[in-house]
Amino acid sequence: MNQLIKIGICFFASTFITLCAQEKKELWTLKECMDYAVANNLQVKIQELGLDEAEINILNAQGNYLPSISGNATNTWNSGLSRNPITNTNERLTVRNSSYSLGANIAVFSGLQNYHRLQSAKLQKIANQYNIDTTKDNIRLQIANSYLQIVIQQENLEVLKAQHLITLEQLKITQQLVDAGNLPRGDILTLQATSATDLQNIANAENSVIISKTAMKQLLNLDFDSVFEVKSIEPSFNDLAVLEKPITTIIGTVLGVRNEVKLAEKNLEISEQQIEISKGNLYPSVSAFANAGSSESGGINDPFFTQIDENFGFNYGLSVAVPIFNRFQTKNSVLQSKINKERNELQLEQVKQRLSRDVYQAYLDAQASNKAYEASKLAVTANAQAYEYAKSRYEVGISNSIDFTQAKIVYQNSQIQLIQSKYDLLFRLKLLELYIEGKIEK
Repeated sequence: MNQLIKIGICFFASTFITLCAQEKKELWTLKECMDYAVANNLQVKIQELGLDEAEINILNAQGNYLPSISGNATNTWNSGLSRNPITNTNERLTVRNSSYSLGANIAVFSGLQNYHRLQSAKLQKIANQYNIDTTKDNIRLQIANSYLQIVIQQENLEVLKAQHLITLEQLKITQQLVDAGNLPRGDILTLQATSATDLQNIANAENSVIISKTAMKQLLNLDFDSVFEVKSIEPSFNDLAVLEKPITTIIGTVLGVRNEVKLAEKNLEISEQQIEISKGNLYPSVSAFANAGSSESGGINDPFFTQIDENFGFNYGLSVAVPIFNRFQTKNSVLQSKINKERNELQLEQVKQRLSRDVYQAYLDAQASNKAYEASKLAVTANAQAYEYAKSRYEVGISNSIDFTQAKIVYQNSQIQLIQSKYDLLFRLKLLELYIEGKIEK
């Protein structure tokens, strides 16, 4: 019987371990979150359809260089008074006639419009790709910010839990001192109130973790009830060297690599091509054509193919269309295209100004965050010493629980502030990394 009990215990233990392994929470890294968000973002998928449309537009523009070919076949019946081709007399009869033709037409010259349409289509495809890359950059930045918010909230929660354990330990020690008559009972009440406040802060922190994770799930398009855990980050500030570079150098680098600038430049090039397309309507257009055809009639006794052979004809030639006056539509089209070009020039300059301003602000924010982080580290060190001093005084009965609690709160707040400043600096550096290199590595 004992052997059966042991086997049963082993079975249930192994089953429990297996279930725990299956229920193990998946840890998402920052890079995994970025890659998943970019791959599953609906806006990106919609914009990628624009690439397919751009490719179709290129094929259409290339097709303008090819001839258009069409075939035609008609078969008619004429009833009524008509001349009999056999008796050469007028009779009332029904005669069937058919005709067949094949024609081709090709544009020889159209003011170089076909060339500029093709160039415009190619530029539009490149612009669409830059637009997609810009959207992806913004998504990565949102993910990085949301990810760091989760890490911050989780670390804040751990600090609060650790501080609560200290409170419980001090409550235990205080109870012993009160029982021994070394401390008044009021100290117990003060620490119990502190413990209740700790639990309230922990509950709020746990809620903040849930909220930050929910925000990330929204960005990733995950189900709200799905298990989601992020991998903790050990911040590395090797990129602080960027803060020693001149801001003008950084801005110059950013303007050369950012997709927003490249998109605006391509839009300007497209508007230049549109001007040339509009100007093409000012020139004469030349086209070549060729047609071949034949016909037959059921009222003639000759065989079908004999008639087709005898009636076969062929014509070809050139046609020239010279624009003379079209109610100023071409002129106005050119003027409108020039206005669009000027608008795109201003938009390009606007993008550069906005980007320069954003980079400069990010640079200043990173410098300020670095100073705040260094100050927070000093504050934590000083407050830790003050806390230990207050703790030792309280444990020997020199100080009261109020002074001890105050020192604990100050130390706790400095730890939370250090976490905030640490990850704020990390985010600022990641933002500069995205601006300068066009990507966030990890």
